[in-house]
Amino acid sequence: MLSLRDIVRSGHVVRWNSVKHGRPQYLAEHHYMVTMIARALARRILSADYYTPEKQILLMDYCLNHDLPELLGGDLPSVSKRKLEAMLGDKADVFKQFDYEIHPPLRKLDKKLENTPLKEIAKLADWADAIVYIQQEGQGNYEVKISQKITDALIAALPDTIEDKASIEEKMRQFYQEPLSHTHSIELKLKQAYQEKVSASQLKYPDFNWKEANKVLMELLEGEDAHIKFEY
Repeated sequence: MLSLRDIVRSGHVVRWNSVKHGRPQYLAEHHYMVTMIARALARRILSADYYTPEKQILLMDYCLNHDLPELLGGDLPSVSKRKLEAMLGDKADVFKQFDYEIHPPLRKLDKKLENTPLKEIAKLADWADAIVYIQQEGQGNYEVKISQKITDALIAALPDTIEDKASIEEKMRQFYQEPLSHTHSIELKLKQAYQEKVSASQLKYPDFNWKEANKVLMELLEGEDAHIKFEY
């Protein structure tokens, strides 16, 4: 079982070890970001009657613990884990059991979140943090975002009298939907997984407003930068 001394090490345990990035993301940073995003998602998706103080604490507790096994086991790349799970078949739960062996409290937290919308929200928050990080820090990926903004601005500046304007806009939109770098391909896959999770959650828990999850992600990626506004 992890000690408090072990957990404090999360401030310098690095994630994303198989991806070229501008700066490392530390485990403690990831846990904090997932917790804050999950809180925002839950407040906007869930009803006040469902999202009781007890459930708020449970969600925060889970988010702050969900990847602590990485302190000893490391951050296994998702694509590698999926391929290994496919190879192992019925024995694929060995990864989860390994996590529980390292950090037993995670077993109880997983059980409490099982078959609840909180589990879906925690996963959405996990992916949202990954999307933000890989877009901002993925080597060559931030340049893709900037070039896309420049392209959009250029197309918007074209006179409406140009007959092919709509066609040009659509072709460029499709262009940026194709992977332009390794990190860009990861971002596109994560965005697709996020959208699929939102749709699946809406079907599974129709009483809640899952469309808000798309708005939260859009705010994270395209929202106003207060620090820039503050400077000017």
